[in-house]
Amino acid sequence: MQIRVNSEYCKGCNLCTIVCPRKVFEKGEMTSERGYIQPTIVNPERCPNFSRKSKDKAVCEICLLTCPDQAITLSEKEVEA
Repeated sequence: MQIRVNSEYCKGCNLCTIVCPRKVFEKGEMTSERGYIQPTIVNPERCPNFSRKSKDKAVCEICLLTCPDQAITLSEKEVEA
C-alpha cells in the first residue's frame, strides 16, 4: 500500500504528524501553492499498511480518520512492468 497526502485538499493542520503512532509524517518545511505548510511522508515503511497488498485488510488508518480534509489516502502500489 502507498500512503499519500493530496496537496489539493490538505490545509496544513498537521494533525497526522501528531496522531500517527509510527511517526510516518513530519511537519513539512515548504509552503504549498495554497500557502499551507503540509506534512511530509518521511517513514512510509513504518506504516502498518505499507506491506499490505489490499485496502480491504488495512489496519491502523488513524491518520485517515483524523484528517479533517480527507487529504490522506491509501492506495495499492503500482506494479512495475
